[in-house]
This record gives sequence, structure tokens and C-alpha cells, in this order.
Amino acid sequence: MDVDVEAGPGVGSPVLRAVIIGAGARGNRVFAELMRTTPTAWKVSAVVEPNEARRERFREAHDLPPECAFESLDALLAGPRRGDVAFVCTPDVTHYTICAAVSAAGYDVLLEKPIATSLPDCLALLDVQHTHGNRIFVAHVLRYSPFFRAIKRIIQSREYGRVRNIRLTENVGHWHFAHSYVRGNWRRRDESAPIVLTKCSHDLDILAWLLEDDRPAFVSSFGSLEYFTRENAPPEAADRCVDCPLQDTCLYSATRFYVHERPGWPYDVVTSVPGSMEERRRAIEMGPYGRCVWKCDNDVCDNQTVTLQFESGIHAGFGLYALTADNTRQITVLMERAELTGDLHRGRLAIAELSGDKRPLPSRKVPLEVADDHHGGGDLALLQVLYEHLTTGAHRQVMTSLESSIASHVLAFLADESRMKGGSPLPVPAIFETGLRGMSP
Repeated sequence: MDVDVEAGPGVGSPVLRAVIIGAGARGNRVFAELMRTTPTAWKVSAVVEPNEARRERFREAHDLPPECAFESLDALLAGPRRGDVAFVCTPDVTHYTICAAVSAAGYDVLLEKPIATSLPDCLALLDVQHTHGNRIFVAHVLRYSPFFRAIKRIIQSREYGRVRNIRLTENVGHWHFAHSYVRGNWRRRDESAPIVLTKCSHDLDILAWLLEDDRPAFVSSFGSLEYFTRENAPPEAADRCVDCPLQDTCLYSATRFYVHERPGWPYDVVTSVPGSMEERRRAIEMGPYGRCVWKCDNDVCDNQTVTLQFESGIHAGFGLYALTADNTRQITVLMERAELTGDLHRGRLAIAELSGDKRPLPSRKVPLEVADDHHGGGDLALLQVLYEHLTTGAHRQVMTSLESSIASHVLAFLADESRMKGGSPLPVPAIFETGLRGMSP
């Protein structure tokens, strides 16, 4: 299956109106900004954001009238429909409630991952969609990236035989992990969900999608919070970086990481709107991002491995690692006559054919067009493919519909359960078939 994505809409293409719910990193800095700066035929028509300063800044950036900027979801839903598609980019624990509410109001939905923080709520949204007749899509953006689309084409071509093993690694990056999963919003299971769901659901989605002709039969997982704990704090470390004698040399010093003039994520999220160095310093003196990384209240894994055993007998492995230099994803696909390796962040994909000899054959680079974002161009491609799907019905095979995205969440919840049971292999239940049907043409 190939997916051709046009550079932009044609002349006379209809405009789709987007209601952004949650003007944070994803809603504002990614989706709304792409709509504003690239030819996508999307137009931001309204925003829901409880933070007044952030809401007003968003309204001005997108030239919205005051009546299209809402403090709450209730305020949005109290009036007429303000758009075609609601982009739900809010904290994970709110996804089910907000998605159900905007579905009842007649909006199609693009829902940030995860679908919900419990499997019953994920499945309940299938009933919501059936009841209201709308369309719910999940922002599993990796499927849309040129990198993973190229891998999919190679696998499906069978040019090098069948797949015999896949290894996918998510190198979170030490700085990113400290920001988001030690100090930040995804640090605790009870305030978000297990990291294998919140961070890795689209990695598991990729494995299931690349091998969609097969079916996972068992899931096993090991993982722990091993490094970012009080036991590993240096003896002289203070509770907050601003009081710490190590703040000038520590790898995780909040004063070094946040207090400077560099714009953009993740530096300026410590304040409600991008602010001055003085405002950033006040934020780390008082707020969560100024805490010692070894003395926070985090409880999510900083390393985890997942093994999927497929019905055909092959295995696919996934690894999440915090203590990496780079923030990237790396993949190895072993086929019968070649080995494919790739690095998403660097935009590199190469094939080395098996030589039948001690001397290996030279590898061949696979040409890619990779955009400068954290998902290898997947964010922009998602907007383009979603637009074409909603306006023409194209790209059904690649769309991360609610149905097709359920599969990855089943795997994530099973992986978390297996981890807590010491890595015991758990059978994949029949509900997984809902996802397989959603992936198929």
C-alpha cells in the first residue's frame, strides 16, 4: 500500500474548519501552527483554552473574533457548531469525556493519543461513534511519516522475502524524559496513565500496522523506574535546582535547561505563555519543573521492553529508554534476503542485502523526504491525509481511525499488565480483531 500526499490543496478545494480544544504544545504549537503556516486547506475556526493569557495569545495569532475563543468546553457546546473537526489536545485523563461530548454535538474528531486512560473507556468510544454517526480519528502520526510509509512499502512488496523479526526502539532522550516524565504532566500513572500507553501506543500501533497480515498472539513486558529515584540522588543534591550546589554542572539542572532566551518547546512551557528569563526563573523556583529529578513524585517506568509473539511464530520487540543522547526512533527489520535499518530523527533508511558470504554487500540508502519535526513529517502528513480522507474518502487503508487504533491500546494495556506480573506472557484477546478490521482495506 502506497500513500501519495499532495504538497497542498488544489485551487477551489473546500476549507475544513478546525476547533482546537487545548491550546498547548500539540494543539497550538503543532496542529494550529501548521494550519497557519502551510497550505493545508485547514482553517482554525475556534479555540477552547481555560488559561486566559494562552487563549488570548492564540486568538490573536489566528485572527479569531472574541466569540470564537472559549474558556470551557461547556461554553463551546452551548452555542452553534463552530467547525467541522474538533482537535482534542487536552490532558490524557480528559480524552474520553471531551471526545464523547463533541461527538454528541456533531463534530468529527481528531483525538490525541491515548484514546483514553482505561480500556473500557477506549471501547466505549466505539459505541459513542456508532450512536452519533461521526468519525473519530487518533493522532498516531507515525503511520503518516514518509519514514514508516517507506518501510511499509518495502515490507509489502516482498522484494526481500517475508519479515522474520522487527526491533523498534524509542530513545526518548534524557532531557525529554526528565522534562515530561519526571517533572512534567506524564510523570504519574494516577494523573495520566502507564508510559507504555501515553508515550508508546503509536509505536505499538506501528508494529501491528507493519505486520497487519499477521496477528499478535501473546504479549510480554519487563520494565521499571530504575534511575530517576531518590536512591540515585547525589548526597549533596537539594530538593530544588535553584538551591542546589550542583546546579552549574548537573545534567538535569533546571536553571541551565530552562533559564535562557531560547524559544519554543520544551523551554517555554514552564510558564503559561512564553515569558522572559525572569518569569522562567520564578517558574522553576516555585513550579514542578524546578524540582530535582531524583526527588520528584514520578512513578512511570524509565525503561521498558515489550515482546509481541505473532501467530506465525515471528517476534517483534519494542524498547523504551530514557537515558539516551538523542530523541529518536530506530528500527531494524530482518527479512529473508535483507536487513533494513533506520533512524527516524536523522531521516535515514538503508537496506543491506544478505550476501551468502562472510563479506557483506554494501547497504543501499532508501531516499526519504523528511520534515523537520519530531515525527519525521508525520504531523503535517496527518493533516493532509485527514483532509483528503474527509473530503474525498481517500486513504482509508492508512487512516488511524478509532477502530484501527484500538489494537495498539489493547497491546499497551496488556504490556502494562504483563510487566506488573513479572513479564508473564498474556494472550491477546478477541477484541484485538476490531483493530485488525479497522486496518484492512
